[in-house]
Amino acid sequence: MNLKRIFTRANSGVVQAPAEGGFSFVEVCVAIVVSVMFGAAAFATNQQLLTTLRAQKETTAATMMLQERIESFRATAWSNIADKDYVKNNIVRNSTTSEATLGSLTETITVSGYVTTAGAAGYPTDGSNVNQWVRDDGHPTGHTTDHNDNLATNYNLLKVDILLTWNGPNGRTRTRELAQIFGKGNIGQ
Repeated sequence: MNLKRIFTRANSGVVQAPAEGGFSFVEVCVAIVVSVMFGAAAFATNQQLLTTLRAQKETTAATMMLQERIESFRATAWSNIADKDYVKNNIVRNSTTSEATLGSLTETITVSGYVTTAGAAGYPTDGSNVNQWVRDDGHPTGHTTDHNDNLATNYNLLKVDILLTWNGPNGRTRTRELAQIFGKGNIGQ
């Protein structure tokens, strides 16, 4: 190869047309892929955010429902809390205002003896039965699953457990529960 010949041609004074600037097809494809990846990531982030917001909305509704139920029990006389028919007809049968957002809701309310009149531990230690109701899609006004007609006479303290189970976002089963102890001397006895 003759270097003199190469340098001579470079300095010969021949004017060449300027090179056209532009993007190659590969660069355009890379730009499209990056844009699509960004859009997909933004969509996935938004989808996760909406799922999280729905889950939080349901958790808030469940907490409000538990509060509504426990307030119903707090406003009830102690002897009525022990009465299975009173609780079913005046508390369990009534739906709450915040339960509509909970999908496939199952509510289980259990009233059990907590401390016997002799001062011994109550359910489940003493082997007694409880008053228990379940509300779900098949039983919107609730149905009794167990009962004890002697709660008012055999116990000084009653425990009310409320368990909510529902299907949350993505079909995930979610639960919330609340327990409260009631004693003689509650409103109206």
